Amino acid sequence: MLYYYPFPSRLKWISHPFKRGYEFVDEGGQYMGKMQFSTFGKTIQSELNGIVVKFILEGVFLRKVQIFDEKDQHLGYIQLSLFGKSIIHLDNGDVYIWKRKNIFMQHWQLIHDLPNTDNDPISIEYQYMQQFVKESGDIQVLEESNQTETLTLIGFFLGMYFIRQRKKNR
Repeated sequence: MLYYYPFPSRLKWISHPFKRGYEFVDEGGQYMGKMQFSTFGKTIQSELNGIVVKFILEGVFLRKVQIFDEKDQHLGYIQLSLFGKSIIHLDNGDVYIWKRKNIFMQHWQLIHDLPNTDNDPISIEYQYMQQFVKESGDIQVLEESNQTETLTLIGFFLGMYFIRQRKKNR
């Protein structure tokens, strides 16, 4: 388990050719965590800065994703949408919106949906790049919270979930 405090505001992520996983590093290249997609299963394991988050896919057409911690305590759920936006409902009452910034899925954001305002802050921004079989990108944390690692993993999971779905359908 790694614990870096304060949590870095910038991370890099990389995939390794022919693997189903992604690795997170800080700007100095220090390992921070990983996310592992399974080939046939509906469970995705992830860890960032010592925080473990598990995603479990449910449903066939209107998909929902349940979110759990390493002790299998429920953290919330994600209502997936095919139209470039998904809603994250955390058990603590916080709501976040995942939104792609362009149709090519090169950029996406996690936005904190604050009640009674239209001025919702962007919490985390993500960038995706692909070079032949290697994928990589950047993550920038714009709004820190006591759930930064969990939120970073949720936003990353959603981006990669939709990218992987797009690749399957080619």
